Amino acid sequence: MQILIGGEDEVAFRIAEALMDEHDVTVLLPKEAISSGLERLEVRIFPGSTSSGSDLEAAGVADVDHFLACSPVDERNLVACAAAKRLGARQVTCILPRHSVRETENEASKLAFSLGIDRVILPAEKLAQEILRIVLIPGALDVEAFEGGRVRLVKKEVKEGVHIASGDLRTIGVPKGVVLVMCRRGEEIFIPQGDTHFQPGDQITAMGDAKGINRLLTRYLRDRTRTDPRRATIVGGGVVGTAVARGLLAAKWNVKLIEADESRATDLAAELDCMVIHGDGTDLSIFEEEHIGEDPVLVAVTSNDEKNLLISLLAKQEGVTRIVTRADKATNERLFERAGIDVVRSARGAAINSILRAINASDKDLIAELDHGDVKVLRLDVPDELNPTPLKDMQAPVFAIIGAVMRSGEIIIPQGSDTIQGGDSILVFCASEDEETARGFFDTFPSQAKE
Repeated sequence: MQILIGGEDEVAFRIAEALMDEHDVTVLLPKEAISSGLERLEVRIFPGSTSSGSDLEAAGVADVDHFLACSPVDERNLVACAAAKRLGARQVTCILPRHSVRETENEASKLAFSLGIDRVILPAEKLAQEILRIVLIPGALDVEAFEGGRVRLVKKEVKEGVHIASGDLRTIGVPKGVVLVMCRRGEEIFIPQGDTHFQPGDQITAMGDAKGINRLLTRYLRDRTRTDPRRATIVGGGVVGTAVARGLLAAKWNVKLIEADESRATDLAAELDCMVIHGDGTDLSIFEEEHIGEDPVLVAVTSNDEKNLLISLLAKQEGVTRIVTRADKATNERLFERAGIDVVRSARGAAINSILRAINASDKDLIAELDHGDVKVLRLDVPDELNPTPLKDMQAPVFAIIGAVMRSGEIIIPQGSDTIQGGDSILVFCASEDEETARGFFDTFPSQAKE
């Protein structure tokens, strides 16, 4: 697929890097924004303006399958997308990082439709949606849904005394409809086996149907020594914080929102049915006066990474058991996790995930990147000539495991005795470093399967 990315924002560079191995990628950006980091990527670099029709034409926009506008300015991206569509780009996607044109994605989509733009993405709104999915499941570190929600993925930490840690996996087993696709123990990641004995602090990632995942969370991973009241404190009343507050309130949670800007706090107090506190989220006296340490969840989503980290560390010190933090600088995501923050997410990361899924949807190929890109979920087609073969006879030589099978519209969460056959589509969970080998293995099932 030929893809033209217009813009100098970090999102443009990260998307180019993610797509360059499988697609023909060109990046159009101002000459002064071309850096040595971008030149190291295996992409074509074309100096010019994304909002210039002549520059778009010179960059080959008429021949591309997909054009992405990723500059830091909303209006420039809208102009670029409208021009790209008029000049012949088959699909165009517009990123609106500042919400200066429309407040919500629904509103922006209406404007985009009038301009002939196929898709708009508001990174802050995508981030809020990610945070809500995670917060609404007690203890979850990550939550994803595939195949129209029929396949779920959840990541959760093993706590002291939970059932799944009471013996080896062969003895304990897992619920029907669940595959344990990964365990992270410190810096090590591995696929759980029968002799695996989970330890407190391990982070388990599971894929399965809704019923199986629910049973795993409530019977195998539930910490019965703790209750999880639906209370949360949100620090930061911007687009992300407000959207998260609305979502939690709709789910009948008790919410406190802290906002530093007095005028904004006053407006939010009139708009939201929750306690809105005007103050600095790094002020320890607010934590003590409002008993924030007693809340099971704190969400730090100001627009400043360093402030979010300080807020999160204060919350941890005060006893908050689950902390979700915004970190928009790519280098900060892993750093914050090493500092002990439970869940770290970025608006840019949320936008990138959404774009990658949209671009790869037609290929039914890469559908998700998880753990800051350490692991991937691929949707692959099984060769038609493969006879029904037991899953246990198809052990990939690398970190890769089948999490779900799609067959004639049916979803199968496979066990070792289940078979894979020609015409199936499969969801493969694999380490990023093993992606190429995993693709090769699953593309040549007939020769890899045991006789």
